[in-house]
Amino acid sequence: MADLPLVKVPHPVGSIALDRLRSLAESTVDAIATQLLRNSKFAAGATAINRTNGDGSDSLVTVSSEPVELFSEMIERGWSDGLPVLPPTRAAVEKMVATSGLDSHFSLGAMPPLNGRATLEKLAANAVMAGCLPEYFPLVLAATKGVLLPGFNLDGVQTTTGNVAPMIIVNGPCRQRMKINSGANVLGPGWRANATIGRALRLIMTNIGGAIPGQFDKSTVGQPAKYTFCFGENEEASPWQPLHAERGLDMNGDTVSVTGCSGVYSAVDMASQTAKGLLKTFALTMTGGLASGVTTTEVLIVICPEHAAIFAAGGYSKDAIRQELFAMARLPHEKISDENLELLSKRRPRWFQKNGAAREIGAVDRPEDIWLVVAGGAGAKSAYVPGRTGTHMQTVAV
Repeated sequence: MADLPLVKVPHPVGSIALDRLRSLAESTVDAIATQLLRNSKFAAGATAINRTNGDGSDSLVTVSSEPVELFSEMIERGWSDGLPVLPPTRAAVEKMVATSGLDSHFSLGAMPPLNGRATLEKLAANAVMAGCLPEYFPLVLAATKGVLLPGFNLDGVQTTTGNVAPMIIVNGPCRQRMKINSGANVLGPGWRANATIGRALRLIMTNIGGAIPGQFDKSTVGQPAKYTFCFGENEEASPWQPLHAERGLDMNGDTVSVTGCSGVYSAVDMASQTAKGLLKTFALTMTGGLASGVTTTEVLIVICPEHAAIFAAGGYSKDAIRQELFAMARLPHEKISDENLELLSKRRPRWFQKNGAAREIGAVDRPEDIWLVVAGGAGAKSAYVPGRTGTHMQTVAV
């Protein structure tokens, strides 16, 4: 879109003083008006179509079948995440779409930030490139539905300078059928389903949504989870109700839950043999990001089976764990910089009310903002996954 009038606005704007923000807004409005009046094409109301929208018509690209040349072609076209991809041939895409039972031109809607149409054909093409088997496609479809729900705040996730990435949690019988790892090395490599389902969603967000790293994906440092992040809950090793049932879906159904991930913190405790001891370790881990002013809407704790058994032996329900962690996972104000305290006082005012309470701030604002899943293999090592402000978990039936 060579003729598109552009106005650059300096970042960040979320923490600057009000008078500076007002001045910036006024100058930006003037710049927008100048650009619009300068370009007669746009002033006349003409429409531009960006590269992600298209008109739904078929388009085929001829490429070499030699793997190295094919990969180079995909990189050149900007269709890869930097890793090799499989060619989305017509036959492969049609086979993928067929598992959905829907028409290839059926659309889930516009995907921000560039509002490309998320048609099944496009979703399937990205799933093929990611290396998915056709039977994985219904999970990719459900995950895409999840991130497009308003509560997920995909626009914010796609364009933030933060390092948030979508995390997919799979529940239900499909975990065994599709060999989705929920045991040892659950957050790591080695399983095709985990790797390619998560990767397919990331390619969809880039190739259809337009969140190209360094352009519209403004993440300052990023993180490896932006390649792929998908795992199954180890329901068989859990003493509690699984995540999807807790969130109101059919206990025996297949579901995916999508939430924001801003990193993975290891919660290692090989010594504690009581629930009280584990809670102290988990609470200490949860306060890790608070000192830098990082805020979050919801968080997830991946509890390994060994730790889950200790909690169960102590008679702890999920709600009891949430309540105690909410009370314990806090930092005193004096451990946070004055500038971050000023920012946090606007974003999370409940922790700054003068009601005689201790001057502290919690990892979350409510106990119900702490989600718990059981996953992993042998060993006393769990994980804490903070989310992103404004992003809420979404659960979709497959």
